[in-house]
Amino acid sequence: MILSESMVEILRLLNEFGFCDIRHIEKRFNVGKSVAYNNLKCLIQYGLITNARVIQYHPRAYYLTAKGINLLKLDLPIIRGIPLNIFEHQLAVIDVFIKLRMMHPEAAWVSERRLAREVKKHDHLPDGVLIFPQGHQCAIEVEKSMKSRDRLKDILIGYGLQKTYKEVWYFCSKNIMPAISELTSNMPYIKIHTLSEYSI
Repeated sequence: MILSESMVEILRLLNEFGFCDIRHIEKRFNVGKSVAYNNLKCLIQYGLITNARVIQYHPRAYYLTAKGINLLKLDLPIIRGIPLNIFEHQLAVIDVFIKLRMMHPEAAWVSERRLAREVKKHDHLPDGVLIFPQGHQCAIEVEKSMKSRDRLKDILIGYGLQKTYKEVWYFCSKNIMPAISELTSNMPYIKIHTLSEYSI
């Protein structure tokens, strides 16, 4: 079995996010659909990844097998299936990650899957964290639909009380931006962006 550098990086991407679709491979590695597909096809043939159709007419989602995790000694847990209730949200998170990586190539990304190993289970986790070379960290939140007002207020206030994240960047669907803007009007550490501008 011979893996190209691109194939290894695909496995690492899947480890970080749990799953993605072919669009993310194209954009993350700046390759055409045929190259992305051939890499994924080889990884499937090697038994390192598998795929599933989670939503009809949507591109298939790719994720690691136990063999893929063991081969590279990857450190995040295997997923046994892709929950429908987080599917579209997680794809949006990966979209945002790819765009932010283009805009801030100097920053490191820490995924929610990685954060989950390091914090107490009752703590709220952002969807990702950007860590800049000078040391400051920005929490990334992707909101496609509105949480309950009380839950959202608790999260926002919690960010104001902590000292880990210098800022929190919210990427919101247009329909919920007015509500988010209202709740964060006195919270200068919250920066709001339109999610559609970060879609790939």
